[in-house]
Amino acid sequence: MTKDTEKAQHSGLQYPFRIERNGYNTPTMSNNMSSSSSVAPVSRLLIIDDNEDITELIKDYLEPEDIECKIINSGKDGLEEIRNKNGYYDVIFLDLAMPEFSGLDVFNKLKEEQLLDTNNIIIFTASSTQSTEIANMLKDGAKYILKKPSSIDEILDVVTKFTKKKNDKVIKS
Repeated sequence: MTKDTEKAQHSGLQYPFRIERNGYNTPTMSNNMSSSSSVAPVSRLLIIDDNEDITELIKDYLEPEDIECKIINSGKDGLEEIRNKNGYYDVIFLDLAMPEFSGLDVFNKLKEEQLLDTNNIIIFTASSTQSTEIANMLKDGAKYILKKPSSIDEILDVVTKFTKKKNDKVIKS
């Protein structure tokens, strides 16, 4: 199947990922699932990233796939959400390069509070983090590193993969 690739542009801004739809539904007003829908979502995704344009675009493409997306645009607020709803989200995308309280700060707090095992933390970043730092995050409990730019298909695949792993653990328990 051929992939159609678009440059993600909104108000003249270029996003650091490609929108590639490979057989997935394109969001429309008629099939857009929101978190207020009466149908339970297949996955719950928390996105902690300070770039509101990126997070809204990801949400617009994933919600029609029955993925409930909660967006938090600051590290401190994201950390509080994880603390308050520990284990609620199937997948948490964490950008490292955020002002004031970075994703690395969030990650280190989660490690300190022993909350990494109960959450699927996906490092989602364009940051030029050193490979040793990335290896250490994976060793310490990050489940995956998703580098920007990423296609929407890659993002959807990661959410699906880690939702399935979480559901398999629940079934085995």
